[in-house]
Amino acid sequence: MPYEDMVANPTIDAQWWKTAAQSVIRRYCGWHVCPPTDELLTVDSYGGRTLTLPTKHINSVDSISVDGQDILDQCDWSAAGVIRLRNGYWPDRPRAVAVQLNHGYPPEDVPEILELLRNLAKRARTQPGVASQSVNGASVSYLTAGGAPLGLQLLSIEKDMLEPYRLNWGPQ
Repeated sequence: MPYEDMVANPTIDAQWWKTAAQSVIRRYCGWHVCPPTDELLTVDSYGGRTLTLPTKHINSVDSISVDGQDILDQCDWSAAGVIRLRNGYWPDRPRAVAVQLNHGYPPEDVPEILELLRNLAKRARTQPGVASQSVNGASVSYLTAGGAPLGLQLLSIEKDMLEPYRLNWGPQ
């Protein structure tokens, strides 16, 4: 469905707006925060025994591959996203390691994320939001953040709420 049709009739596809809101949270935090999802992460490694994945909550690891060879049985991993080789070293090259995992917080553990997701989707779906309106003077002002229409922009208070879930390393 074309974007213009969704904007013109925001009730057409609420799932589209929810997915867009999830993308905003993921982009800001640097990883998929909620709900748990299966994902294949292909990451750079820089030698050494420890590899930090772009996640803050691993539920399970199904495979860890280097050059197509599964080495899961040679590794230990933490829920915080750290994988450690018991022996040897990670290769020193981009996209050297592939990790098939399930990560993300269960919804019941992060109700504030779900509420933010709902609020973002609703705010985007109903844009432009009217902040004030005058009838006889025929003026209207819209909700903005720094002069830009709100849409799917995160407000400062929302960014503060997401800070514990945000990756604090790597490219951001």
